Amino acid sequence: MAPSRCGAPGSFAVSASLVRPSLAAMSQVLAVVSAVLFGFADFVGGLASRRTAPWTVAGWTQVCGLPVLFLGLLIVDATAVEASDLVWGAAGGVIGLIGLAIMYSALAAGKMSVIAPIIGAGAAAIPVAYAVAVGERIEPIHWAGIAFAVVGVWLLSAEPGADRVSLRLFGQAIAAAVAFSVFFIAMGQTSEASGLWPLAAARFASVPIAAAVIVVSKTAALTPKGAWRLVAVSGMLDMGANVAIVLAVQRGPVGINAVLGSLYPVFTVAAAIFILREHPSSRQTAGIAAALVAIVLLAL
Repeated sequence: MAPSRCGAPGSFAVSASLVRPSLAAMSQVLAVVSAVLFGFADFVGGLASRRTAPWTVAGWTQVCGLPVLFLGLLIVDATAVEASDLVWGAAGGVIGLIGLAIMYSALAAGKMSVIAPIIGAGAAAIPVAYAVAVGERIEPIHWAGIAFAVVGVWLLSAEPGADRVSLRLFGQAIAAAVAFSVFFIAMGQTSEASGLWPLAAARFASVPIAAAVIVVSKTAALTPKGAWRLVAVSGMLDMGANVAIVLAVQRGPVGINAVLGSLYPVFTVAAAIFILREHPSSRQTAGIAAALVAIVLLAL
């Protein structure tokens, strides 16, 4: 493309170089916004899962988030939606639903301030491993973050006594982390031009599955009545977070933005400590700190 007649030669190249960094910075802001929304959505969803079945909570949050998705589809332009965008979106949606149900089950059974950082550290490290596999260079500070994640997970899971994280809960937390990582990576394969339609495909794939599971398990009713409010709030926050992270990974590097999105345990833990008055032991506190340091280092 030739430079504009009313500008100096080379002005187009300069403006393009300025646009690219701004888009990357915008994507990182969106990723952090998604972390805030994910964190509070998980906290509220975890509370709901203590009152009713986790699969029921996961299923109904998928439905409650649809109005936010429809609003997003109206606001965000989509200039070219390819079949591959919808396939990646649908695949990510199914895996994400499974991860959501596993996470709610773990949050309901264990301390939120312990379970959430395990999931977050895993969801931060796995996209980095993916980046290595596809040939991206990992900086030394990111390797340091991975080391902190390993130490943090060991401290959290090896706590002796009644408050320790059982092998089952540890496995659930890791499974949820893998599922969320796959969701981030799948959405990163979609094009910016497709807008939020991959997320629509994700939700349209996950809602029927969630409905079928709920019907088969005969747990469609949300009891007590207060669970409805929690699920509705969690669903809307979760969809807002999904909108933000999809826009982020479409516009910037998947690895960095997925890691920034994984900062959500900071907000889940903060809510658990200040609202539920949870008091982790000293060893678990060290593990939580190491996991959160890992997420921060991986985001740099």
